[in-house]
Amino acid sequence: MIYLFRAAILLFVMLAVTLPTARGQRTPDSPVASWRKLETRMTDNCALCHQRLGEPLAKQVAEWQGSIHAWRGVFCDTCHGGDPTSTILTVAMGEQNGFMDAPLPEAIPEDCGSCHPEALESFYESAHGELFEANDFEPGCVTCHNSHDVREVHIDMVSITAPCGECHDQDYIDEVRIPLEDTDSRINALHVQIRAMPSDNPNAPYLRNRLLRVRQQFRGLAHYLATNTIVTKRQGIDRELDYIEFMLHFDDSTVEGK
Repeated sequence: MIYLFRAAILLFVMLAVTLPTARGQRTPDSPVASWRKLETRMTDNCALCHQRLGEPLAKQVAEWQGSIHAWRGVFCDTCHGGDPTSTILTVAMGEQNGFMDAPLPEAIPEDCGSCHPEALESFYESAHGELFEANDFEPGCVTCHNSHDVREVHIDMVSITAPCGECHDQDYIDEVRIPLEDTDSRINALHVQIRAMPSDNPNAPYLRNRLLRVRQQFRGLAHYLATNTIVTKRQGIDRELDYIEFMLHFDDSTVEGK
């Protein structure tokens, strides 16, 4: 009788391991709209597991997949720590491997600033940064940039329809945006011209890298939120754009002795 009881327990354990997988497995036809098979690295078990757990975890994975972070190779463990190579929960999400749940609001700027130090510096110099602690840690980085679905920085993020409009009127937003628009247009135009340069032009990678650097500097300007500061700091960026524009049209065949 004891042996039959042990055999029944063993069978129950085996069914408990196998049946939920067959019964609860999600497929591309699943009613959870955000579930989908991800083309991630094989060691990124965070995404591969969370996408099968239903909402809201599956939605977070889908949001991340469409983000600038995913495009740039920033995976879950970059922000949350842990061990993405393990399928054992206590290892993958273990404190011994540095796993962190969602950061507290007051810690978000420093967390983001570990990869974006220039943005963190300009944030703390801005009105947002000055009021951050006194205003219940709002607005922070995720207020404007979101958390899992982090968007690529674009001039339209400074607009009445963006999070800015929840706190500021159109006049103030225009005061911040207008000084940025001209420089943004110049950068985009130069980007198109550099991409059109012949592949054998030795100046192409040089100018491309200089433009990339100045674009990163420019994107941090909006954090200052003060027109005078933006105009002052934009001057150095505009001088660099003048140089890139000059080099784009420079013809060394006209140099004496050529």
